[in-house]
Amino acid sequence: MKRTFFLPLMLISLIVVFLGGNELAGRWFGSARLDLTQDGLYRLSDGSVAVMNRLEEPIEWRFYYSRAEAAQYPAIRAYATRVREFLDAYADRSNGRIRVTEIDPEPFSSNEDEALAAGLSPMPTDSGDNLFFGLVARNSVDEQAVIPLFREEAEARLEYDLTRLIVDIERPARPRLAVLTSLPLSPDDGAPNAFIAELNAAYDLIWLERDFVAMPEASALLILHPGALSEEQLYLVDQFALSHGRVLAFLDPLAHMALRPGPDGLPPINARRSSDLGPLLTRWGVGYDSETVSMDRQLGLPVEIVESDGRARRRAYPLWFSLGAGQISQTDLATATLDLGLNFGSPGALSINPLAGVEVTPLLSTSPEGALLDADIAAGAPGPDALLQDYNAASEAPIIAARVTGMIETAFPSGPPAGEIAFNPGAHRALASGPVDIVIVADADWLDDNYYVRNDPGTGRSFVADNLTLALNLIDMAAGDPALVSLRSRTPSLRPMARVERLRAEAEARYVETQDRLEAEIADAQDRLSVLLNSGQASALLADSQASDRDEAMRLREQILEGRESLRGIERDFRQDIDALNADLQFWTIGVPPALIILLGIAGAVVRRRRRRG
Repeated sequence: MKRTFFLPLMLISLIVVFLGGNELAGRWFGSARLDLTQDGLYRLSDGSVAVMNRLEEPIEWRFYYSRAEAAQYPAIRAYATRVREFLDAYADRSNGRIRVTEIDPEPFSSNEDEALAAGLSPMPTDSGDNLFFGLVARNSVDEQAVIPLFREEAEARLEYDLTRLIVDIERPARPRLAVLTSLPLSPDDGAPNAFIAELNAAYDLIWLERDFVAMPEASALLILHPGALSEEQLYLVDQFALSHGRVLAFLDPLAHMALRPGPDGLPPINARRSSDLGPLLTRWGVGYDSETVSMDRQLGLPVEIVESDGRARRRAYPLWFSLGAGQISQTDLATATLDLGLNFGSPGALSINPLAGVEVTPLLSTSPEGALLDADIAAGAPGPDALLQDYNAASEAPIIAARVTGMIETAFPSGPPAGEIAFNPGAHRALASGPVDIVIVADADWLDDNYYVRNDPGTGRSFVADNLTLALNLIDMAAGDPALVSLRSRTPSLRPMARVERLRAEAEARYVETQDRLEAEIADAQDRLSVLLNSGQASALLADSQASDRDEAMRLREQILEGRESLRGIERDFRQDIDALNADLQFWTIGVPPALIILLGIAGAVVRRRRRRG
């Protein structure tokens, strides 16, 4: 072969091999996936696979995404790519049982009308057009389930929401939820509550009477500040947990909802301040004291306090506090997407008592400044000063909520208790029939509307905390399909520069303490100056004003001006430090690597030249 033809033939052969290899790979390995990403961004959980394997008929997923409208929003475009890749993973893994169709609903088109009729929630854009970014699932008999809008901040629940979509469309009826409570919350009591209203809309609620003698057939059991339970009733709860494995227990050492006066001005009959489940919690690996409440001086909610001089000031109240991201589990599906915080009022405290085969995972806890207080003292509504006077932070942050999983044992190893209820000893369970999923929250008041709902005459009702969202998440996981419990929280696909953010936070922390001190000094000086001016003691026009008071007023004005100048200097220094940090990072991450490569190239060329000369 002539050498002149060798290079063209080689290039043609490479192109043929490349195209032929791609065609064969597409035919033979089109559905094969290898996820090498950290934390398995595209790997489906076993629960999702189990739900798809149960499908007896195909499901169509119609993914509505407005491409043109989303083009001006980079964050939405990036998340749409993530959602699209996840939908493809479901379609590939389902072996044809899930078919994905992407639809671009252009304005004033039939596709836009279909999206609105299906219940999708469009986002308004700057141009005035609607941006659709949702999913509609339909089966062969036109039953449908909808994700109205994919939200980037809810990426941790993406797999859970998609798998739940399959469960909802194949489920023949609404789940049944048994409710055991001593609070006046049932619809018959006439007390409006947002939490109960949401439950009524999503579940068939079965309200247990105070003297119940049997447990109904239900997907899960919600225990919300129960009354005094007999030994036989505790046994019924114990056996339900062992056989069904889905229990939510919201207990409280100081339930203000239970003691709230009724229409007659008195608390309800048989109202109980505290609630407990006796020996059950011990067999679930959890410790709980119904005579102890938690408080937190660092996270305290502001309240209006009238000082001794008659002035009203806002002070942090340790018994009422708000949990933020640092106190909320970021790995549990129920809590991973909460961003408004959670408000609590004098909740209890849980502890972990390790048991073989049982895992207790904290979901909520106080900050390291959390402390414990006797419930009798808390019931007297002491002021902030009284609470802080002998404040001693606990050795470990008190746990407010925990999830129990694994194989639990009965709290009645000797069998059913003797009493008025006749039990069948042969039906007694000593061990759970399968892994349980039990959630315990040491508070009941957190479900009161006053803790998370704000009613404004101008703007209407709004939510100031995620109390309702968390409660519905917990119940949804418990009363829904058992396969949903095994789903994990998805790791966000966005990889933040954690080290950069840490350095930035450290730079900011160096100035916060000084800034807070200066602001407090300025506020005190302004308050004192206001007192002098309002009383006329520092006025040059009044004869009875003293020179010392006028001098003090002048000093206060100078102190305020100097403090404000110092604050401006702190903000200026902080911006300079941040700019210097950014410059350093750009130098080491952008400038240094290319320079090193160039130097290595020059060094290699010099070495080769010397070798040739040698």
